[in-house]
Amino acid sequence: MKKWIAFVLILVIGLYCPTLAEEGIHKIGVIVYNIADEEVLGFKEYLKGYIEDNFEMVEFVYSGSISSPEEELAFIQTACDEGVEGFMSFLTYDLRSEVALCEKNQVYYLLASGTVSAEDFEAVEENPWFLGMFGPGQPFEFQAGADMARFFIKEKVGNRYFLLSGGAPLGNEMHYQRTLGILDAISTAYGASFSASREELARTEKPVTVQTDRVSVTICPGYVVFDEYLNSAKEAFAEESFDAVLSVLPPEDMITVIGRTPLGVVDSYNTRNLQLFRDGVLQFIVGKYNSMIGPAFALMLNAVTGYAEEFRDNGKAIQVTQGFWVSDSAEDYNEKYALSASAAMNAYNFDDLSHVTKIFNPDANLNGLCALAEACSYRAVRARRDNLANDK
Repeated sequence: MKKWIAFVLILVIGLYCPTLAEEGIHKIGVIVYNIADEEVLGFKEYLKGYIEDNFEMVEFVYSGSISSPEEELAFIQTACDEGVEGFMSFLTYDLRSEVALCEKNQVYYLLASGTVSAEDFEAVEENPWFLGMFGPGQPFEFQAGADMARFFIKEKVGNRYFLLSGGAPLGNEMHYQRTLGILDAISTAYGASFSASREELARTEKPVTVQTDRVSVTICPGYVVFDEYLNSAKEAFAEESFDAVLSVLPPEDMITVIGRTPLGVVDSYNTRNLQLFRDGVLQFIVGKYNSMIGPAFALMLNAVTGYAEEFRDNGKAIQVTQGFWVSDSAEDYNEKYALSASAAMNAYNFDDLSHVTKIFNPDANLNGLCALAEACSYRAVRARRDNLANDK
């Protein structure tokens, strides 16, 4: 079956894309926030390993760890000067400025996995160089935080919570929505009315503790991969005793400080979290997985090969909702991690992606690409892989 598919694809490429070899390699920039982050490494393994090996017409050019708007814009310009045709971004500081710079250089910009406010998206959605956004979106980001909090409330671990809110006060919409979800679930469950609104607490720029006679929550902001935020979080954690830690981002070196305190995170299915589950520290995860970004790559490939206009929604950039996977036990995590990390059983493989890219399938269209991207739940992925195995 594999040989037959490969033969058909060769014929399609020859018939519909005779100049592919002449055009050479399409360079695609990848903008990341921390090159050592497990999620970033997982995405990189998929793009640089699996995608480059199977789509030989592309090459990914990675940024270093981007920690400011200036660094991001500088990387975009440098990469453009080196021939990059489009950017798959996993962060955004100022979407309007980023898209404007890409427009100036006539290259494409795509949020490959993320969430921005409706206002920011609408400001650039009609710009032809902005392809769109893949990610959970505000409702699912909010739900991720709420579901995590409700798990620990249901487990009755205690009523003293330590909340790592990450970039919530720094313009990170994903972290802000997750933090809001946590605070909403806690205040609802305990009937708590805190001294400040949930919105104010989510955006606090310094550690703060709020409490009632039934519950206590310490909110600690910042990217703990950086020493200034890590030290602040360590000091706040040392001041009291906590029953659970809820983190809207990877806790990084806070793990050694947290110790055996029950932990929940919004992160990704990776080796570190596998070990934390086995050690009994991590008890709940809402996460992405390596090949989740496959459909975003397919959209970018369509754009850089000349089909960008055919993959717009009435002339506007697209928004595609992709939810998280959830695990509340080591057994469940192991099962999902195996599919997330498997080179042989990728959740989004070559067959899936070639079907929604024009250079391989002349009938590929926006509806098909969006449908594939949205079929990202564990059940949908499992069914897709099982069906493929049965066809063989």
